[in-house]
Parts: sequence; structure tokens; C-alpha cells
Amino acid sequence: MIAVVGVLAGVVLATGVGMLTFQEIRDIVAAQEEAPPLPSTDGVPLDESLRRAHGGIRVDWAAGPAPDESGLDRGREVTDAPGVLMVETLLMDGRGTGTGIVLSADGLAITNYHVVEDSSEVTVTIADTGESHTATVLGRDARHDVAVLRIDDARDLETVSIDTSVPALGEPSAAVGNGRGQGYLTAVTGEVTALGESIVASSGVPDDYARLTGLIETSADVVPGYSGGPLVDEDGQVVGITTAASQGEDTESVDGYAIPVATALDVVAQVLSGEETDTVSIGVDGALGVVVATEEGAAVVKEVSPDSSAERLGLRAGDTVRAIDGRAVSSAAELSDLVNDRNVGDVVSVDWTTEDGRERSGEVALQEAVVN
Repeated sequence: MIAVVGVLAGVVLATGVGMLTFQEIRDIVAAQEEAPPLPSTDGVPLDESLRRAHGGIRVDWAAGPAPDESGLDRGREVTDAPGVLMVETLLMDGRGTGTGIVLSADGLAITNYHVVEDSSEVTVTIADTGESHTATVLGRDARHDVAVLRIDDARDLETVSIDTSVPALGEPSAAVGNGRGQGYLTAVTGEVTALGESIVASSGVPDDYARLTGLIETSADVVPGYSGGPLVDEDGQVVGITTAASQGEDTESVDGYAIPVATALDVVAQVLSGEETDTVSIGVDGALGVVVATEEGAAVVKEVSPDSSAERLGLRAGDTVRAIDGRAVSSAAELSDLVNDRNVGDVVSVDWTTEDGRERSGEVALQEAVVN
């Protein structure tokens, strides 16, 4: 289902802490597991109920680009965008922003995982009404950069309207989103320039890379803040979820990348099935209760939370974690990936070196993570 071609220089995804940059890639292959069927609404499968459900998001295609001082299209304001959300997250050292879309009237929604990753609180604003709600992360798939949300206390929300068919090369496309966290929606227009593209993402943390495959490439000038928002066709139908944009010096060197909406819905189906997979994690992850930084190719403990699993294990600030369950750890990202793949209560073995050079090992049950 996912093809793999493409080369890409660095790119930027979301605003605020935790935004992603992309590095050059070549010939990356990633498998996608078959997802369970989507739930039904009044007997109609969710994807069917969303397919051309209404006239779509209204984009002013005739207006053309609005170049800023750098030559990039700053976009045209969008005031009629049923089912589009502006997302704000609370992070340890600041706030982040992005975009999302509504899938059901009772508040099922999606955004990019990197938009909500490491957040302690998620708030969404319905773009067309200005109504704000908190939201809960039901599950996530880091491989495909999709997070499934439940909007709290939501009812009678307008949904997006989708088209799951593969867009054609050269077809007009527009990314709609909360560009640079501006607080309102804009659309940047372009055309579909490639299909089945593959990229490698880095959060800016050394050795922290993620592979994204099967992406739609667009010439639209996507900037930070559009992440998690819709890529629409000429009819305003959602065909993808914007996840990345190439970082360049001028308009010609910037491309946008979107996850096909059908792929995103596969993740939704898997999360709602309640069954975790190698890539899909549901609910709250396990955690050690430490703050770790990458230093000289090692995962160094910077802080240990009181009464945490890490404290019970005997980890202290200044220690270096060498392995989790026998798997070598050389960065904070690797440690996070290994621990976050486990559930609360799972017992893990940890090998570490103390600040004064003593080698230690032990087992501990993981606690509940305080961030998404």
C-alpha cells in the first residue's frame, strides 16, 4: 500500500517546542499493517459517512499566492472550513501549535502525533466557531505521525468532508492550517507533484529520526503550524493530512508533504479497535519518571522525579542509561522509544552507569507517563 521514493533536505513541521526537521532520505521501505474496519455511525462506516459529506473547505483558488518578504506564499485567509481545528499544546518548556480535523459529530478528531507529542495538555479550537475544548489523546502511531483525539464535551460538531481516492499528479491542492500559530486559518495553494514519497524526520535531538512513507507531495508553501491540518483538492475535499514541508530559501525549493487521508483513517480504526500493534500505541504510555538528554552519544539522566519508578530503581541525576531490556541505548530518543512502547505496569530491566563510573542493573515496573 505504501510506495517509497524520494529525496528531501531538511524540513519543518510544527510551531513551538518539538517541531520536526527533515533530513535527506533515499530508498526507505516501511511496512503497514492491515487495519481493522472503521466504526459505523447509524450503520454507515465512518469513512463512508465522511466521503463527500458536504461541499468541503472553501479555498480562494483564483486569488493566487500572497508572497511574503522571503518569497513564500503566506496564504489567503480561510473563513469557511467545516471540521478544521486549531490545536494548542502545553509542553514542559512552552507551548506548541498545529492544526487538526474533526471526524465525528461527537468529537473524534486527528492531528499529527508530533503536534501533541510530549504535551501535558491539549486544547482545540473549532476554527469556524471559535469554540474551544480540551482534548484527550486516545492513541498514536509515530511511524505514520498520526494522533487520534477525543474532543471533550463535544456534540453536534461539523466534520470534514473527504475523498480517499488517490489524487492525480498535477491536480490542484491546498494546505489549510494555523500557519505559524497565527490564530486563524490560511490556505496555501499548489499542485500535487509526487505520490508515494518517503522522508526521514528528526526532532532536532541527535540520533532522533523517524521514517514517514507513502506521502503526497505538493508544491504548496507549507510552513510551521499547518501540521495535522487538511490537504484539500480543488473541490475542498480532504485528501491528506499535512505533516511536513521542505525547508528552503525560496519558493521553488519548498515542498509540502501529506499523509493520505486513507492511511490516517487506518490508524483511527486501529486505535478504536483497542488492539495495539508494533506502531500503534493506545492510551497512556509507561514511563520511568526521568528527564534525559543526549550527550556525546549517551542518554544522560538530568532529573529524577520524586517517588518515580526511576527513583525506586536507584537512578540518579548524572547517571547514564546503557540499555533497556538488553537493547542498547545511545540517545534520549532511543530511551524514550523503548520505554514508550511499553504499558503502565510493565516490568523492564535497566542497565546504567552511575556518575562515578559504577555499572548497575535492575528491574522496575513502569509508571504512568505525565505527557502524551
